[in-house]
Amino acid sequence: MTPDNSWHYLESGSGPPLLLLHGLGASGFSWRNNIGVLSRYFRVVAPDLPPHGRSPAPPDGDYSLEGQVQGLVGFLDHLGIPRAAVAGNSLGGGLALLLARDYPDRVNALILLAPAAALTRLPFIFYPLRLPGLGKMLAPFILGPWIIPFALRLIYHRRELITPQVVAGYAAPFREMQRRLALASLCRQVQLPPLTAVEAMLAHLRPPIAILWGEQDRILPVSQAQWLRERLPQATIHLLPAVGHAPQEEAPAVVNEIIIDFLTHSINN
Repeated sequence: MTPDNSWHYLESGSGPPLLLLHGLGASGFSWRNNIGVLSRYFRVVAPDLPPHGRSPAPPDGDYSLEGQVQGLVGFLDHLGIPRAAVAGNSLGGGLALLLARDYPDRVNALILLAPAAALTRLPFIFYPLRLPGLGKMLAPFILGPWIIPFALRLIYHRRELITPQVVAGYAAPFREMQRRLALASLCRQVQLPPLTAVEAMLAHLRPPIAILWGEQDRILPVSQAQWLRERLPQATIHLLPAVGHAPQEEAPAVVNEIIIDFLTHSINN
């Protein structure tokens, strides 16, 4: 995934850099209730990871996990950010872990919000897109804008937060056929490492880590939070009641407070 200045991203504030990484099928829009508050303390950057949002979406792009990590490094280089704290939700949390593993000098702290780390398969909503041949044929139908209300009902615990404005904010990119095909390509290219490899990676991580997980997560069960905690002794863990798979969206005030307190004590000491 070759980075350039055509990546779409949101940026606000000054101070220590904080990179916000969204989940599979989402965009920087998922951080809409966090950027304003966090930017009072940090230089906040929230990219649309290709092929999401408004970033480039070539159907033949390199969307492997390794390719996405390389893209992030190039993106940080483009912005002149040698080292950053990284917060990631779901796929973004998995990429944050890989970035810290492969480029430890680029990451000074990790905030993992229900990270895709202990997976044995993609969430079932995306899994049909991995089917050989059939996945590409299904992409135009599965990944239309009509999928957004259904997906949000899985992601959110609090259904009242699924407003027309939120649906519209997520739906717009899915009107583009090329982007649907590129997202299907990403689902086919992502190869999940075995849990033994994940455990080996976690054992070598050294930055301070905060783990946040919604107790009502229907995508990645909250039991995975304890699995991670047992393998990351330096991590602090925050289980959020009545919250689903996107804590930054369902409990933004709590999440913002946790991030500010965690980074204030971890990167400034």
